[in-house]
Amino acid sequence: MTNYILFLFIFIFSIFDESFGANILISPSWLSPVHRFTMRELAAELLKRNHSVTWLEYGLRPHDSILLPKGVEEIFLRIENAPRVTALLNQKGKIQLTSNSQLWQENFWEPVEKTNGWLASLDLCRAVLKEHKNAFDKLVQKEFAAVVIDDLYNPCALLHVGLQKSLFVYWSMTGLRTESAWANQSPSPPSYIPVPGTGLTDELGFWSRIYNLFAYLRELYIHQHLILRRMDKLFEKHYPNKLPESFAIERNASINFVNNPPIFDFARPYMPRVNFVGGLHCRNQSKNKWADTKLAQFINNSNEERGFIIITGGFTIQWANAPKDVIENLLGAIREMNDTRFVWQYNGPALQNPPSNLFTAEWLPQQQLLAHPKCKGHLSHGGLNSVIESVWHGTPIIGWPLTATAKDNLLRVTARQAGLMIEQKRPTEKQFLSAFKRIYIKFYKEEMLVFQDMLIDVPYTELNHSAFWVEFIVRHQEVPHARSGADDLNIFQYFLVDVTLFLIGCTLLSIWLLLNLLKLTVRLLCWTIIYLKCCVIPNKSKKSVIEKKDPIAKKKD
Repeated sequence: MTNYILFLFIFIFSIFDESFGANILISPSWLSPVHRFTMRELAAELLKRNHSVTWLEYGLRPHDSILLPKGVEEIFLRIENAPRVTALLNQKGKIQLTSNSQLWQENFWEPVEKTNGWLASLDLCRAVLKEHKNAFDKLVQKEFAAVVIDDLYNPCALLHVGLQKSLFVYWSMTGLRTESAWANQSPSPPSYIPVPGTGLTDELGFWSRIYNLFAYLRELYIHQHLILRRMDKLFEKHYPNKLPESFAIERNASINFVNNPPIFDFARPYMPRVNFVGGLHCRNQSKNKWADTKLAQFINNSNEERGFIIITGGFTIQWANAPKDVIENLLGAIREMNDTRFVWQYNGPALQNPPSNLFTAEWLPQQQLLAHPKCKGHLSHGGLNSVIESVWHGTPIIGWPLTATAKDNLLRVTARQAGLMIEQKRPTEKQFLSAFKRIYIKFYKEEMLVFQDMLIDVPYTELNHSAFWVEFIVRHQEVPHARSGADDLNIFQYFLVDVTLFLIGCTLLSIWLLLNLLKLTVRLLCWTIIYLKCCVIPNKSKKSVIEKKDPIAKKKD
């Protein structure tokens, strides 16, 4: 009898557990491989929680080097004709939103990188609807309990949730950008919140605030009037009268994810539906995975005091395009510091006579290296995941930004004194050497450990946090309590333009009434004075004269 009850309990529990498993769609932008790298962590966690995961990407060719977890159903729509996207491929056939040949120019910060990405993504989506419309429509017909989509360079995923009217998570794979905050109604006062791409911190002077305000308006104008309008035309062409405006779809997200930890960015207000999940791929590292490799032997044999410094460029830097003097200056600084070992993520042509204290590889186990007790510093290009990993593992950063986005990410660290910045894009050997030596100053390590402690001292992991909110909207279907009345306001109502104009009108009307009342009072006073002078006073004077002439008549009276 006891065994029967136990079997029945297990059977019921298994049915309940299976019934809770939901079908979830995840769609990153193909244009940024690092987005696939990050979002696959959530896919793996959802699989562990008994959910089924479908993965949608569309592009020129799959990112085969970034493997998805076993059990994910991947749908890849291969595009044959997208000229704007083809133009962004580098020599190795990898997508490159930033012009690598211009990266090293001192005055070049690629201000239109994001616009180029959006226009390229619209080309991809246009090709999907031309070459794979039937497959796309079938995917729209398929039922999903929740959809997680990239909010950058992914118009077809936005089209999908708009047609399906599905519950969806809108995931900002950068920080909380100006247009993203505008969509989810998180206030972004340009008086103290720096606009991405400006290279500003939260300490803004008068002229900085002016510059920041114009940058804020520019970002909103580009997204609202250049990107979303093109998106609306594309959607309307293929699905006439079936969709609201793209901005309305963006604003309808149930939950918004932001790809940085809450304490990482400068302090700012945000709506309850905004959740910070950056660093969900960060975790404590096991030494056993790579203990017998040449790399492990190289760093383990490093000087106990000097240790090693890691140099990375992520998906951004193609060292084959780097100027010759940059490579030579970097190698010269490495040779000069012969008591320190260097590990360089290098994907360029073979180096001639590399220093003996240098190890190079196209791919590095970056987190394992940053977590190593002998790791003394990280020369980083400023990729968001790369910077967060350094903070998560407590390794001071030498920032070497080549793009405006990278500089913004690095400023979040250097503004807290947890690292230093190389301002020149083509540093001299002396400047590289100075940065390598300065990173050993104890102050940087201490400040980074303080920053690390605040970042990881949370009651949950970011991975659990993100998976929880996906399951939350699966269970509750919608999160109306996390929305504000701002969703129903237009721009004039949101900024109280109507109220301000009304109050100005009331004030002007009151002033007008007061002036007219004063004018009327003055006129009445003037007429009274005139009347008294012309009528009353002369009559009294006349009567007085008569009385003086006829005193007898006065007595009779």
